Parts: sequence; C-alpha cells; structure tokens
Amino acid sequence: MADAEAQIDQGRRLYDVNCVACHQAGGVGAPPGLPALAGNDRLKDLGLIVRAIRLGQRGMLAFPKLTADEIATLATYVRNSWGNKFGAVTADQVNTILAGLAAPTGTRVSVWSGVYTAAQNKRGEELHSTACASCHGPRLNGAGQPEMPPSPAIARAAFLRKWAGQTVGALLVYVREKMPPDSPGTLTDQQSIDSIAHMFAVSGMPAGDKELPLDPNALADIVIEAQPK
Repeated sequence: MADAEAQIDQGRRLYDVNCVACHQAGGVGAPPGLPALAGNDRLKDLGLIVRAIRLGQRGMLAFPKLTADEIATLATYVRNSWGNKFGAVTADQVNTILAGLAAPTGTRVSVWSGVYTAAQNKRGEELHSTACASCHGPRLNGAGQPEMPPSPAIARAAFLRKWAGQTVGALLVYVREKMPPDSPGTLTDQQSIDSIAHMFAVSGMPAGDKELPLDPNALADIVIEAQPK
C-alpha cells in the first residue's frame, strides 16, 4: 500500500509539472481541444496513454524526455484519479509499449521549410499588436508593460528551445485554449494560427507559398525545430 501511495504521489507531482496547464487540476481539460481525463474510459488503453505521452498527438504535447518509470507513475495517477479506476502501471509495461511504437513515417515537415505565407504573417502581426503585445512585448520577447504579469518570449531562441520537437498542432491548441491569459479561448482558430505564423516569421523562419492550415492532421505533421537541419 505504501508503494502504491508513493507512486500516486509521484505521479501527481509529474502531472502538476507537465499536464495541469492543459488538462486542469481536476482533470477536466478544456474540450474538445484539451479532452477531460476525469471519467475517461479511453484511459483503459495503456498503449494509447504511453504513445500520447511519448509522441504527442494532434494538439497534445510530446514528452520524449520522460523515462519509463516516470511515464508509469504518471499513467498510474491519471488512470486512478477523478473517478478513474484502471489499475497501476509498471515500467516494464511501459517499456514493452515503447519498444513497439512505430518509427516516424518520414511525412513530417519542418517549420523551416516555408509553412506560412507573408500575408498570413501580416495578419498575425496586426493581431499581435492589439491582443498580444501588452504581455509578450512588441518584439515578442516577453517584455510586456510594467503593469502586466511576466510573460515568456514567443519567438526566437528561447521560444524554439521550449517548443522544439513539438508539433504546430499542439502549439495551436495551446494558443487557442490558453491565450490571452485574461480571456482565454476568445481568439478564433484563424487568429490563433495567424499569430503562430507571425511567431515563426519573427523567429527567422522563411515564408512559403501556402498558409499554415487549420486541419489538425496536417498541423500534426509540421514539427517545430530549434534550427534547420
């Protein structure tokens, strides 16, 4: 019993660090982009959980640096909280699932390959000046107005280091559901994706001849990288 309680406690700490910003303290999420974990029968499928944590999916961030032990404790916590009762998970179970994950198909593209247009960047720039600059600064460096709370950089090296390895689909869900902090969810999908185009432009990524789409499947194949390979 003590070991089980320790695993749940460790899983709770991992959840608070990695998951609570999106799935909320009570596991209620913000459907449909951020699904509820509370009372979610899909959590019976351990393979689904492990794959989502390691690789991400559509709007969910990937967590490739979590160890098998950490994934096991995190999965145990979410599978046995908020009314869920799906049993404990071991590192051996996680390792077995990780070993069977399919390798990347090669269909993914880099944000450095021209994934937005100059016109989309322009729309994003106009939106940033009215909805984002007071917190994130006119240069997107997080240097907001003195009366505003501290905000992170949303362009260039600091932003790219934080989001490297994630998909544009995950970034879109985060922007759409969490921004702006004082009235989250008020940006439209188009405004959200246009703001991302501006973030990429300020980060030095080249424009292309096609706009960033709103199709979640397409966005899940566009990967954020710290620098071109």
